Amino acid sequence: MKKRSGLFASTLILSGFLAACGGGNEQAAEQPVNEEPIESEEVEALELYTTIFPLENFANEIGGEFVNVTNIVPVGADAHTFEPTAREMISVAEGDAFIYNGAGLEGFVDALIETLEGEGVAIVKASEGIELLDYDHDHSHDHDHAHEDDHDHDHSHDDHAHEDDHDHDHSHDDHAHEDDHDHDHSHDDHAHEEEDDHDHSHDDHNHDHDEDPHVWLDPILSITLAENIKNALIELMPEQEEFFTTNFEEVKAELELIDVEFQSMVEAAEKDTFLVSHAGYGYWEERYGVKQIGIAGISPTNEPSQRQMQDIINLANEYGLQYVLFEQNIPTKVAEVVKDEVGAEALYLHNLEALVTEDVENDEDYFSLMRRNIEVLEKALQ
Repeated sequence: MKKRSGLFASTLILSGFLAACGGGNEQAAEQPVNEEPIESEEVEALELYTTIFPLENFANEIGGEFVNVTNIVPVGADAHTFEPTAREMISVAEGDAFIYNGAGLEGFVDALIETLEGEGVAIVKASEGIELLDYDHDHSHDHDHAHEDDHDHDHSHDDHAHEDDHDHDHSHDDHAHEDDHDHDHSHDDHAHEEEDDHDHSHDDHNHDHDEDPHVWLDPILSITLAENIKNALIELMPEQEEFFTTNFEEVKAELELIDVEFQSMVEAAEKDTFLVSHAGYGYWEERYGVKQIGIAGISPTNEPSQRQMQDIINLANEYGLQYVLFEQNIPTKVAEVVKDEVGAEALYLHNLEALVTEDVENDEDYFSLMRRNIEVLEKALQ
C-alpha cells in the first residue's frame, strides 16, 4: 500500500501522463458527456512483515483481505538465530508495518529497526503491555525434590488466579498479570552457595535473555499480541476499524477456548512434569502449573554441560518420565542423547515459533497446533 520510492512513484505518474496524452481524445469521444467516472471499489492491501508464525497468523486472521502478510523468518528456521539478508531488509522497508515479538527473541531486530528509520514503516512490538517472566523462572522448578509428593494434582492453582482468568472479560489487566503472579521467584531456599548443589537453574548456560520471550505459547497473553496487531491495523487503515475489531474478537474467543481446553487437560493429568528439548515453556508453568525440564536453555543454542546433562537424566529417571518432547525446528542431537540414556520415547511438541514444510502442506494454524500440543502434553503427563 505504501509508495515504494520517489523514483517508482515518479515513473508511475509519468506513465499515467503519457497515457492520458496519447489516448485522451479517443476516450473523450467514446464516453458520454454526462457519465460519471466509475470509482474502483478495490482497496490496496497493507503490506505487513512479521517475524514469527503466531504474529503472521493473527495478522492474517484480523486483517483478512486488507493485508498481505510476509513472515521474514523462513519455514523451519529459528528466530533466535535468524539473520535477514539485505534484500529482505529492503523489502521490509518498502512495506507498511513491521510486526515483531520483542522481549529479546529476535536478535536481528535492533539492526532492522535502525534500517527502517525514516522509511515510514509502522514498527509494532507485539509483546508491548505483557509482563514478561524472568528467565530465572525457567529452570528453578523446585528441583530440590521438595515436590515429590505434589503429584496429587488438585490443581487449585490459587497462585495462578484461574478463578479470575476464566471469566474471560480479559480486560488486559489480566493479560499482563501484574497482580496475579509473584514473578520475583527469588527461591531463597535454592540459593545454593556451591556449584555442585545442582538446583538445575542452568544459569551457566550463558543465556542471551533476561526475560522469557515465548509469550505466544500462553493463549491468554496471545490476546494482547493480537490486540496490538489489531490496533496497528486500525491506525494504518482506520476506515476498516469495524472489520478489524470483529475479526479480533473472533480470534480472542478462540484463544480463550484454547485456554479452557489446556486447563482441563492439566487438571486431569497424572504427572505435572515434562522433559523437553529447550526451556521455552515457562508461560505454561506460570498459567497451568506444569513443570518443564528443558534440555537446552531458553534459547536452543544454550546447550547443557555434561554435569547438567547428568542432572537432567537423573531427574527424568526420578520422576519416571517416559517421553522426551522434541520440537519442530530445534536440533535433536542433545535431546536424543538424553532420550537414549533415560530409555524414553520421542514425542513432538510444536513451539509455534515457525512452521515446517509439513505444517504448511497441512494448512495448520495457531489453533490447530496448540490443540495438537494439548494432545501431546496429555500423553507426556500420563
